[in-house]
Amino acid sequence: MRRGFLLIEILMVLFILMILAVFFGRLWRVFIYEVPRGYRLVQESTTLNNLVSHIRSDVASARTLSQSSGDSLLIETAQGVISYKFEQGLILRQKDGGAQDSISWSVPHGKIEWQVRNTGKNGSAVEVITYIEDRDLGHIRKKMANSNLFFTGSVWETAK
Repeated sequence: MRRGFLLIEILMVLFILMILAVFFGRLWRVFIYEVPRGYRLVQESTTLNNLVSHIRSDVASARTLSQSSGDSLLIETAQGVISYKFEQGLILRQKDGGAQDSISWSVPHGKIEWQVRNTGKNGSAVEVITYIEDRDLGHIRKKMANSNLFFTGSVWETAK
């Protein structure tokens, strides 16, 4: 009766464990890294879409649009002036400069860009571009990018 394993038996077990480690290592990466990252991307994209819907409704009721220096968008409506400001992952919407009518969205990896389109003297449309900067293994990629063009209510009234 023998007391140990043969060298070939130990090598076979090690070989099978190595193949299983490669397979489960990739599966482990998906569950530990990729799934939470995808969840974060979807959550930030949902937040950006909520922000864009607010911008769309504000622009639809706007008389004029203007873009101040920096990252601010000013929308003049019948109820007052609404401003949107983007600062390091935080987007702030203020109405007439008051703190009680302000809404903020936190999107640490989200980016938003806007450009006011002019017809004549006043801004009549705004182009809003949103995306999420995803860093993966040292590479920065734009994920879930969207581009929207919204016209003011005064343009629709003139077109009728």
